[in-house]
Amino acid sequence: MAFVTFIPRLLQVGYVWPQSLHSLYISLSKIIFIFGVICTVLPTTLGFKHSFLNLILTPKIFHFIARISFCTYLVHLMIVFQFVYTRTYDLYYNITDMFVVYMGILVISLFFGFLMTLIIEVPFSNLQKELMSYLKVSARG
Repeated sequence: MAFVTFIPRLLQVGYVWPQSLHSLYISLSKIIFIFGVICTVLPTTLGFKHSFLNLILTPKIFHFIARISFCTYLVHLMIVFQFVYTRTYDLYYNITDMFVVYMGILVISLFFGFLMTLIIEVPFSNLQKELMSYLKVSARG
């Protein structure tokens, strides 16, 4: 995966590839990427507790983000549109500026996703649990 991801950077910094290397990259990049994804995901799906993906995804911050991810998904496009359509100046697109903009939109999206989770998702989830338990009791009795 690193080959497919980082090797094209050489083209951006002025290194000129020979045609044979271009052909090799174009013909093998998708296969190497898929093989890398399989090597990363397969140990986790087979249940190995000490796999790379399991090590990355077990910290508590990812549990928090997973909990608020759907509401964040729903709200982030509105935040991006708000940012883009209310700007009154041109933005110079370099890496530093885009990182700051991205991180700002990320933090604002996570904040509003968290609020929506607390105000909407958690109460309705509790209501659903109560209704399901009531329906199970009434179906038995």
